[in-house]
Amino acid sequence: MQEEKALKKTSYDNAKNEMKKAKDEEEKYKKNLGKVQHAVVSKVESILSRNHIEKPYYHGGKYNGKAMVRLMDYKHSSRVMDEIAAFILSIPQVDRCPNVEVEEWVDKFKKILSVFDGIFSTARMSCGKVKDEHIVSLRNYIGTAMKLWRGLGHSTVAPKAHALEDHLAEQISRFGGIGDFCEDFIEKSHQDGIIDHSRTKNSATEEMKAAQHSRREHKRLLPSVRCIANDVNNKSKRYKRVRDENGDQLNILVGKQDERKSKVSEDKKKVREDALLLTTQHDGIYLQPGKRMYYQEAARKKRSIEIIQQFIQNVQQATRKRRSIKVIQRSIRGVLLRRRQ
Repeated sequence: MQEEKALKKTSYDNAKNEMKKAKDEEEKYKKNLGKVQHAVVSKVESILSRNHIEKPYYHGGKYNGKAMVRLMDYKHSSRVMDEIAAFILSIPQVDRCPNVEVEEWVDKFKKILSVFDGIFSTARMSCGKVKDEHIVSLRNYIGTAMKLWRGLGHSTVAPKAHALEDHLAEQISRFGGIGDFCEDFIEKSHQDGIIDHSRTKNSATEEMKAAQHSRREHKRLLPSVRCIANDVNNKSKRYKRVRDENGDQLNILVGKQDERKSKVSEDKKKVREDALLLTTQHDGIYLQPGKRMYYQEAARKKRSIEIIQQFIQNVQQATRKRRSIKVIQRSIRGVLLRRRQ
């Protein structure tokens, strides 16, 4: 018995040591894996930063709306995603997914960025300027965007995704546009604050900083200063004089800024429509709208509860009547079959 006890203790100690070694190897692998993931994330963020998509410190170290607008812009989104794809494909294939999967996901991100750009372009229109054709186009964009969202495996329970799918088009239709409800002036105050802090970083005390900030803000808001700034901007523009049909002279802006804006707007519209068309041509792993999914999930849970309650009642009845084991097994099989169906 002593020898048998010693053998069991030895085998137990050996198994314990092997378990400890396995756990140490697991921890080591996790640390190495975390380093690899962190290196990949850092490289992707450097690619975004190189394209002027950065995380400002005044926004908590997270991407703000300005960075997202630039990312969704058709001139940058395709190029940025191509650069990210080239970097991922440069990683040895033993440490990443296959090339086909990388290309497939990059293509999905290109489409969803263009489609979301189309949604937000309508959502930012001023109140009273949204017409019926804009609402129809917006609903098509939202439906396609949520299909792409689910195709990427994201949840629709998040408040922003739910608001986008179930409430955005309705509210824009009700108010004729919600662009006037934006809070861009708050984001702009962050940029003004950065400029003020850079000017007063060498001030001796916090009181002196606050006084300088107040003086500059007061000057910026003076009507006379604003009028002078507008006059300078107007004088920097070039005009030419022409005569209309009645012979009156008119000043026409010669600058090409409006032409460039119009061309960019048309190019953006074409890219969004192409992305919408390409997306709607493929079924993919897209699901139903959010409300319908929630209703179906609630109905399924309710049905499962009813089946379980029926099963408990059958077992209780069988126990009271002292039925045989075969009858209970047959009842269980029937309940499980109905639940599977």
